[in-house]
Amino acid sequence: MKTNIWLIAIALLLAYSCAKDKEIGPDVPVKVDYVIPQGQSPADDRIVALFEKYGTYILYDYTEDDFNYTIVTSGGTSNMTVYRVLGNPIYVGDMLDVLEETWLRFYPDDFLAKNLPYRILLADTIKGVYSYERPDLLYKCYLTANTVSVAGLNEDIQTISAEDKRLLKNELQRNFVSDLLDNGKITIPREFYEVSDYTIAASSDVASENYARVRGFVPNIANEDSYGSVYEWCLTVDWKTKTLSQDQDLLCFLHNMLCHAEDEIDTWATYLTYPLVKRKHDILQEHFMETYGIDLQAIGNANE
Repeated sequence: MKTNIWLIAIALLLAYSCAKDKEIGPDVPVKVDYVIPQGQSPADDRIVALFEKYGTYILYDYTEDDFNYTIVTSGGTSNMTVYRVLGNPIYVGDMLDVLEETWLRFYPDDFLAKNLPYRILLADTIKGVYSYERPDLLYKCYLTANTVSVAGLNEDIQTISAEDKRLLKNELQRNFVSDLLDNGKITIPREFYEVSDYTIAASSDVASENYARVRGFVPNIANEDSYGSVYEWCLTVDWKTKTLSQDQDLLCFLHNMLCHAEDEIDTWATYLTYPLVKRKHDILQEHFMETYGIDLQAIGNANE
């Protein structure tokens, strides 16, 4: 009985204490990550407008820590360190024009407001330096945690060639879709994965019934622009899972759609003659149009 009385008394005391008004002290100002405009570029007003529109910081003056901040990186190895060389802020307006043409114009504003990386870092040069004797690796863009860094902020951006724009577009698009997938920002319909058989390896022999295109697979083009080569990723089953990679399949389809036009003879003009490839292509095209208002193939067609 005494125990119950004490419990009731404690409960009443706590209730009374919680009911009393308490001073919570002065407001603590919220610290912003970056201050814009940065004050060095004639295009500062455009950067501010883009931030207000999309919530993305576009920076040309930033630290090495900002550049290297990462949780998971899409590039680099333990034998290589990636550096940036800051660009000339005078050319930011020209850089923004190129980014609009090669990247932003293909996506609805509401999609960009939700899904653009938190930071877009503009640089003169982005290079990977190896720990052993080997030429530096130059990047057009570089993806780290919620950040895309883009090279080319110098006077050459004013006279960038159509071919260099194409190469930049392809690199930007591949990095952007990788960021979207890595962060679960886009969905893929289950029916895409129901078209092809992932339980056995494909073949590179065009005459084989297991030929990659017959099976509904397209090649990996990660090294196409850099080295002029593609490879049939689906020729070997993963030894751990005993299946082909569905993630690799999806990424290869998206990269090909973003980087190649439908009438390119050695890519879609050939690939789409295979029924399973066409079915998977159409599933992705329809899904992205209906769900996000994004015409994937129009991005690839812009290569023309």
